[in-house]
This record gives sequence, C-alpha cells and structure tokens, in this order.
Amino acid sequence: MLKKLNLRHIIILFVTVLINVFLVLIATIRTNYTITAKGGLVAARDILSVNDSSQNSGSYSTVYVISFNHSTIFQNFISKFVASATISEITPSYSYFTSKENQLMGEIEHNSSIMQTIICAYEFAKEYNDEIFIDYSLSSLVVNYYYAGSKFRVGDEIIAIDDVPVMDCNLNLSNGVGWLKVDLGTKLTIMRNSQKLDVIVDSELDYTYCYPYYDIDYETIKPKVTINRGYTNGPSGGLLRTLALVDDLLPVDLSQGLNIAGTGTISISGNVGAIGGIKQKLYTAIAKDVDVFFCPSANYEEALVTYDKLKKQTSMKLIEVSTLKEAIEVLLNEKI
Repeated sequence: MLKKLNLRHIIILFVTVLINVFLVLIATIRTNYTITAKGGLVAARDILSVNDSSQNSGSYSTVYVISFNHSTIFQNFISKFVASATISEITPSYSYFTSKENQLMGEIEHNSSIMQTIICAYEFAKEYNDEIFIDYSLSSLVVNYYYAGSKFRVGDEIIAIDDVPVMDCNLNLSNGVGWLKVDLGTKLTIMRNSQKLDVIVDSELDYTYCYPYYDIDYETIKPKVTINRGYTNGPSGGLLRTLALVDDLLPVDLSQGLNIAGTGTISISGNVGAIGGIKQKLYTAIAKDVDVFFCPSANYEEALVTYDKLKKQTSMKLIEVSTLKEAIEVLLNEKI
C-alpha cells in the first residue's frame, strides 16, 4: 500500500511538473508575430501648444495603440478571443533591423511629424491672421528604412544630393515622406554620428525611405509654441495636433465643446496620410467616449467595417478626411 501511494505521488508530481513546464514555455517562447491592441488617448495640447492662446471649450486627442512585437504563444492564443486585437506576422523586410533601429524609426517619424504639424498649422492660420509668422527651411532627409545590403542606416541625415543642398533640390516625396530614388551614380552627402560622409548610390538597394527634417526659427515664430516630448512615437497624431494648433491660433472655437479624436499623418501642405492600427484606434476612441473621430481617406473603408460593428454602442461620428482643410470645414460648418 505504501509503494502504491508513493507511485501515485510520483505520477502526480511528474504531471504537475510537465504542466508547469508547458505553461512556462508558452508564456516565454517568442514567435514571429505582432499583436496590436487598443491603447489610449493623449491630449494634443500635451504635445504642442501655443503660448497665451485662448481656452477652447472642447478637446483634441491623438489615439495610440499598444503593440507586442514577437509575442509569446500564450499572448497569441489569448488575442484570438479579443475582438479588438489583431495578430500579424512580422515580415522579413523588417527582420534585419536592430531593436535600437526599430525604436529610432518611431522617434524619426514623431520628430518629423512635429515639425510638419507646426509648419502646416502656422501656414494655414497666417492666411487669416497676418500677425502670425513662421520661418523655416528643409534641412535634411532622415533615413527611416533601408534595404538589406544597403550602405545606409536608420538615422542617416541626407543633407546634399550631388553637392546640392536638399533644400535646393526638387524633391517629390508624397505626403512629405517617401522613397528617395535617384539615378545610379548619384552622390549623397550624409551626416552619421556627427561625421560627414559621401555615399554613391550604385544599386537599387541604396534607395531609402526618408522623412524630412526642417529648421524652424523658434526665435522669430509668432506666437510662440511650446513643444513637449509626449508619450508616443510615430507620425499618426499629426492631423489632430495640427487641428489643436490651428484652433489655438485662430480666434474661433473650432472644437464646439466636443471631445475630438482621430488619426492621420500630416504634411506641410496639409495632406492627411494613411496610418496603421485603425481598428484598434476606433475601439479605443469609443471606449473613451469620443464625440468625433477623424479618419484618413486611405483608411476609411477599413475603419467603416469596424465602425459598423460598433455603432450601436456609441454616438461617435466617423468623419473621412484627406486634407486639413476638409477637417476644419467640417468643424466650421458644424456638419457633425
């Protein structure tokens, strides 16, 4: 009887150990997938604000999502039962970037977006108020993506093309960002780690995806603008930050007491560009009782699928826009 009892205990112990090993493995083994989940709101004026601006009755918020890169087996399993979550495979085109480069990508996108937001808002507002002033120039194109085998690295600042400063070059970057594709044999002068280097583009592998950086004269800008680092990376808050700035710069209350949120990149010309995670951003906005959600035209069809599923749970309006001007006209004309 004693021997049988000991054997039973050994079996139970063995099974318990197996279960615990299994749980540890599925909770720690990383996969080649990313989970995107709903996140939260960040007040646009916590990132950018105009000094001495009049208080407006409503609010503007950017929407962020939460991503789990190289998620675990357990996280993937749980996410299958979360309606707001999306699981996607990490593409090989990003597998060669280091963790530091992946982080730097987001910072480059965010920094460029802040610059373009300020320029776009001030240029728009000064058409209605000649006391508004901004002086700026293109300073560099910052590499944010390169092909495997390229001579370039994330963070390289392209300052000249064939010895011509980028500010004097006729560049065609869609929505203020895009692929820099030059003729083979072109010389690009770059700054890398405070060192100036000349790089010859001798292969299509040397084509890079760039974000523009601008020199803005903050000494002469009127009115003064305050820049805070904020809590998020990336360019997707550009539209809402621009709307908040324009509302601060103009003597009208565009917000109408509404809780306004949304997403979309912004260029200095006022074009609103596509973003990622639109499904999760809608879930987030509805959970936070947002009144109006601005969505880029490029993401609208995808957004509409999620919105149609959730619209019985909310009174939030989903508004499609392709330019800053369209968004402002919606608010001015009270089409909401």
